[in-house]
Amino acid sequence: MLNRPILSTAAALVLVLGVACDRTSPAVKQAQEAAKAADDRVAALEKQLEEIKAGKVAGEGDADAAIHVSQAQVKALDRRLDQAKKAAAQRHTEAQELAAAPKAVADRAVLVEVPANTRLIVEIGRDLATDKDQAGDAWEGTLAEPVSVNGRVVWPKGTPVKGVVAQSTPAGRLQSGQGGLGIRLTTVGANDVEAGTFLVVGDKRGERNTKFIGGTAALGALVGILSSRNNQGDHALGGAAIGAAAGTALAAGTADTIIKIPAAKPVAFTLSAPERVVLK
Repeated sequence: MLNRPILSTAAALVLVLGVACDRTSPAVKQAQEAAKAADDRVAALEKQLEEIKAGKVAGEGDADAAIHVSQAQVKALDRRLDQAKKAAAQRHTEAQELAAAPKAVADRAVLVEVPANTRLIVEIGRDLATDKDQAGDAWEGTLAEPVSVNGRVVWPKGTPVKGVVAQSTPAGRLQSGQGGLGIRLTTVGANDVEAGTFLVVGDKRGERNTKFIGGTAALGALVGILSSRNNQGDHALGGAAIGAAAGTALAAGTADTIIKIPAAKPVAFTLSAPERVVLK
């Protein structure tokens, strides 16, 4: 009989301590899930880079284009992976800080999920061109339009963005006669994102076409496009959705091997996967 109150008190103490130490409010749980998703993205990029280095190229196309694209993708993914690792570390820091914050502060934090297929209109900070920008180089810009979810502005107009040059091949360099300048959007504000590849493809005669390759597996699609002598490489998707990039006219007008993406023309990207944003 004497042991029962002691056991009851001990059980109550464990319960109280458990409640006191439980910081898993909805916002904290979501922040922890976002950190886990960031880790998963790093792992996926590491696997993708490993496969490319091992010579695993999806899609159809000639060997010349495959070599150029693979070399470019390795450089681009090296930078992309570095960015993703930094973003994942930041996600973990945010989750830890939110878990350690006073309850009132944690409760004020809101985690908003920006859905997949959300369009991101970007103004590039400077002109990009195949004669000065190489695969793996960084570029910066700002959002040309705000991004809202259910009436709440998540990323305001003017939010800083960053990206990486994914492909830079002057027109006429490949056996097909084609060349391409492709860029990936990788960061919006403090958030690491997957938002596809915007590509300008053309030939020495000055013909230019814009395409958007959705998803993360762009290598096969790039090989197919750059292997085509008539800019009709859309059949080689390599697991990526591809289409014309609406609202962007980039015809060179004259014969030119240099392919450009001018800063004056807003570029549209589309989120490949949902992105969780912590609003405090």
